[in-house]
Amino acid sequence: MSDQSVRTHLPSVAQLIISIIGLATSLFSVLAFLLIMELAGGMQSLDAQSDESVYVLVWLGIFLALLAIPSLVLSIRRLARLPISTVQPRSTLIAASIAFLVIIPLGYLVFVYPNLLANSFLKVLISSIAVAVPLWWFIELGQHKLPKSSHQRFWGLINFQLFAGMPIVFFVEIILFLLAMIIGGVWLANKNEFAPILMTLQTQLMVDPNNMNAVMEQFGSLLQDPAVLAAIFFALSIVTPLVEELLKPLALWFFIKREWTEAEGFSAGLVCGAAFALVESVTAVASLPQENWTALLIARIGTGLLHILTTGLTGWALVSAWKNGNYKRLGVTYLISMLLHGVWNFFALMSGLGTNLDFFANLELTAFSSIAPWVLGGLFVAMLAVLTLMNQKIRSTQCPPPVPPIS
Repeated sequence: MSDQSVRTHLPSVAQLIISIIGLATSLFSVLAFLLIMELAGGMQSLDAQSDESVYVLVWLGIFLALLAIPSLVLSIRRLARLPISTVQPRSTLIAASIAFLVIIPLGYLVFVYPNLLANSFLKVLISSIAVAVPLWWFIELGQHKLPKSSHQRFWGLINFQLFAGMPIVFFVEIILFLLAMIIGGVWLANKNEFAPILMTLQTQLMVDPNNMNAVMEQFGSLLQDPAVLAAIFFALSIVTPLVEELLKPLALWFFIKREWTEAEGFSAGLVCGAAFALVESVTAVASLPQENWTALLIARIGTGLLHILTTGLTGWALVSAWKNGNYKRLGVTYLISMLLHGVWNFFALMSGLGTNLDFFANLELTAFSSIAPWVLGGLFVAMLAVLTLMNQKIRSTQCPPPVPPIS
């Protein structure tokens, strides 16, 4: 037996550690929330709405724990040198398409009978299915007739994204947000019109901290300041895309191999983007009241396509850079992904604010709000077309041209 056959597979070791950490932290969060419910029930300090929100978090924790199990099992089998199928999975685009069509009546059913979402378990279950199926279809569309990742790599990429990549992304974003709050607070403190609001806030905190409505109304007037608005849109449309597009393909930075093809990098990027979108969207959709569920679900489908496409493009460009030294392609792809993400965030914010932008009339933001749904729809169609074209482009590079017959 050669040394190579008995050598420990280090990526599987890393996959096993990440899976154990993810499973443990998910179950610990479930137990923590259940303990909070038990203590709050004894003190009767939570109302019915808060009680339901905590149960949603409990089921979300169980959902994350279940996602850690396949990666855990496959990494153990690999390290124990048990047989693992290395056959490339077949294309399941037709199955994904059928499933996509099935969730349409599911969404309509929830729209007609919103009380189905009153139960926290059903709310998380339906939200997970309604979010995951479109993501699955986008992956299958992008990977159609391309080499796919093995089952172990597929679940390893998902687990790394969920339990390592996303926490790092959120940590960096929180740090940047706190820095922005500090800088913004210092800047506002030097503005004459902010000084009375600051004094009112200090007084209100000492007298009646539970009644902050008057202070919030005064803070609302700050949103008419062009500099404050510019800072908000800068954070959402530039800083957030810059951080996320850099760190979403973090798994590829660590585990990509020199012998990977561009098709493998593209496919792996699609999986990483889908994992990021899955948890982000399920958490957002399951946390909303029933009346807003359908609208946000439709919006999150577009956001899921955005994450899948941009991370797939970055994975394709990363392999090209590390294999062929094509760093120019990597830089251009990153800038395009960041720009697309920023434009999407801007118009999604405009669409979400809607009629609440009336007091911004002097800044003409209401014009952006009125066209935002059309712009988002156009971006969705364009991203779907780019995903299809990238699939065809990579397939053409994988298959050599036919040899002409010899005369």
